Amino acid sequence: MDRDMIAELADIGVDTETALSRFMGNTNLYTKFLFKFPADDNFAKLKASIDSKDKDGAFMAAHTVKGVAANLGLDPFSKDIEPLVEKFRGVSSYPEDEDIEALYNAAAEKYNEICSIINRYAQQ
Repeated sequence: MDRDMIAELADIGVDTETALSRFMGNTNLYTKFLFKFPADDNFAKLKASIDSKDKDGAFMAAHTVKGVAANLGLDPFSKDIEPLVEKFRGVSSYPEDEDIEALYNAAAEKYNEICSIINRYAQQ
């Protein structure tokens, strides 16, 4: 089961090989942390912060979820969320930028694809 999920994630660009090396090759431990990823509330906090134009909340949530995703090798998502991190990094006020919603939507698409795979295996 765990290996099937890892293979499916690798098929969509997740760098499972590097991530597994971070977990010293322990597939069970890596899977345990993958199963926790969809339950992390930082992506929801990012959306709420964008909706309320909270630049600090948006930066913190985007930066946190990007770091977690990168450590898990979820590169398709962490690469899509990085432009949002940079939009909010070091700005003095909420950026009035039409790209923010489009960037969020692109990241959400990858996030949902990855979480869908993880959740399917978590329920088995």
